[in-house]
Amino acid sequence: MGTTAGRLSPELVRLLVERGDVRRVERGEILVHEGEPSESLFFLLSGQLKVFTQDERGREVIYNTLDAPEMLGEMFLDGGPRSASVKAITQVECIEVDGSQFRDFMRHYPEFSESLMIKLIERLRHATQQVRSLALDDVFARTVDAINEHAVSNAGRPYLPASVTQRQIASGIGATREMVNHVFRNLAKGGFLVRDGQAGWWLAKPLPRH
Repeated sequence: MGTTAGRLSPELVRLLVERGDVRRVERGEILVHEGEPSESLFFLLSGQLKVFTQDERGREVIYNTLDAPEMLGEMFLDGGPRSASVKAITQVECIEVDGSQFRDFMRHYPEFSESLMIKLIERLRHATQQVRSLALDDVFARTVDAINEHAVSNAGRPYLPASVTQRQIASGIGATREMVNHVFRNLAKGGFLVRDGQAGWWLAKPLPRH
């Protein structure tokens, strides 16, 4: 993602960053705990984060993965507790901006408020699509959609990095790793996915959803 930062001028990004404190988080560490009080926003400068929830048995659902530059934690504006946990997938550096500083920034820079509103709409659309997919699509279709979403361009060809694990995909689509692995095997057998050693998967041709 990262579209919010892309809509802001470099000057606005610099001014926002100057109002916060640097936070460094190691891979696997939790940046935000679901349910804790929230009175700050984070601006991701480097690294990758996952937004997730977990039940008492350790079962996990991933809502989103965030790449720098990106903002997160904006839901603190309604005064409620954190709605999800956030964990570092890689080593992360971010800026934490106190709520009062952030509100002051919004008052002084209306263009920033507009960008934030657009970001919230994008995330609502993403959540709506997730609910629709869970309700209407089978595991095969949801896995294919997740592969396409996480694929990157490598030498002009679509490629799924090894950092995107089958367990991560399963957590994001409400399925088990075994079910996702079964879909991967079928796609590989059909020549749609081609294994690149241990580095990832090439998407050899458009993936079927059924």
